[in-house]
Amino acid sequence: MRLFLADDAWSELTSGAEPAVRVAAADLAQARRARARLRGGSERVAVILDIEVAVAGDVRAAYASLGGKTAGVRYAGTVDGLAGLIADIESAEVADGVTLIASASPQDLRGLGEDVLRRLTERGRISA
Repeated sequence: MRLFLADDAWSELTSGAEPAVRVAAADLAQARRARARLRGGSERVAVILDIEVAVAGDVRAAYASLGGKTAGVRYAGTVDGLAGLIADIESAEVADGVTLIASASPQDLRGLGEDVLRRLTERGRISA
C-alpha cells in the first residue's frame, strides 16, 4: 500500500517501484473498476485513489469540519478509522495506494499521513 499527500509536489510517504497513476472516483466500486482497467494492460502501474479526509478526535467533530459536498471518495472520522479504511481498500483490491486530500478545514496533512502510516505499519499492512 502506497501513501501520498495532495500537496504541491504530490509527496509520497512510502515507496514503490511501479509508476503511480492517480485516480479520482465517485465511490469505491468505481475505483475498483478503474484499477482493473488500468492494470489490465501490459504496463504495470500502481493505481492511487484520491480520498478527501477530515480527521478529528471523534467522528462528530470530524464531520463538523468536513468541507462542502465533493464528487469523490470522502472520509470523516478518527486516524484509526482512516487507517482501517485504507487497509480495507488494499484488501479489497480497490487501489494500490491512496492520496490524502485535506478537506476544507485546515489540517496538518503531513502529520496526519505519518500517523496513518505508523498505524498501517503496526498492523503489518505497509512497510515504510
